[in-house]
Amino acid sequence: MNELLDWRARVGELTTVPNLVSLSRLPLVALVVVFLDSPLRYPLFALVVVSDGIDGWLARRLDQTTELGALLDPALDKFAALALFIALFPRTGLPWEYVVLFFARDAFVVSLGALVPVIDEFDPAKVKSRLLGKLATNVQFLATVAMLVPNVPATVLLFWLLGTVSALAIADYVVFAGRELTDEGPIHTAGGAALVSAGVLVAFALLVAVILPDELRSALAVLG
Repeated sequence: MNELLDWRARVGELTTVPNLVSLSRLPLVALVVVFLDSPLRYPLFALVVVSDGIDGWLARRLDQTTELGALLDPALDKFAALALFIALFPRTGLPWEYVVLFFARDAFVVSLGALVPVIDEFDPAKVKSRLLGKLATNVQFLATVAMLVPNVPATVLLFWLLGTVSALAIADYVVFAGRELTDEGPIHTAGGAALVSAGVLVAFALLVAVILPDELRSALAVLG
C-alpha cells in the first residue's frame, strides 16, 4: 500500500507548475528540430532557455519543490543538449569526434555517479555544483547557440574553449572525489592536488591529440 501511495505521489508531482514547465522543453526542443531551416528556430530555442531558467524559480516561489523536479530538471537539460547537438552538429560539417569536447564533462559526471551505490557518503550533487562545471555548462550553451545560427568559426572556437574548461573541470572533480573518498594522503595537499590535476590534463590532451590530431594542430596554429 505504501508503494502504491508513493507511486501516486510521484505521478501527482508531474502536474505541478514547475514540473510542467520543465516538461515543456520536450515539445519545444522537438519544434526547434522541425524548424531548423526557419527563423522560428530562434524564438523556440529562446523558450527552451526560458523554461530552463524559470522552473526552479517557480518551484521556490510556489513552494512546489519536489524530489521528482530535482531529478527531472537536469535530466531534461541533458536530453535537450543531446537532442540539439545531434540535430545541429551535422550542419557544421565538422568531424563527429568533436563530440568528445562537447560532452567530456557530462560523461565524467555520469561516471562519478557509479560511486554512489558503492560509497554512501559520496554526494554527486556536490560535483554538479562545482564552479568549473557550471562554467563548462555555460560554454556548452554558447556552443549550441553558435551551431543554431549557424556560425562555424565561432562553433569551433567555443568547442575548443569548452574542451579546455571541461578538462579543468574534470581535474577539479578528480581532486574533489579523491578528497571525499579519503581522509588523508597526498591528494589533500596542494602539491598532491596539483600533480593529480596535471596528470588528468595531460591524459585529456593526449586523448584529444589521438582523436582530433589535425584539428588540434590547426587550433594550436591559430593560437600561435
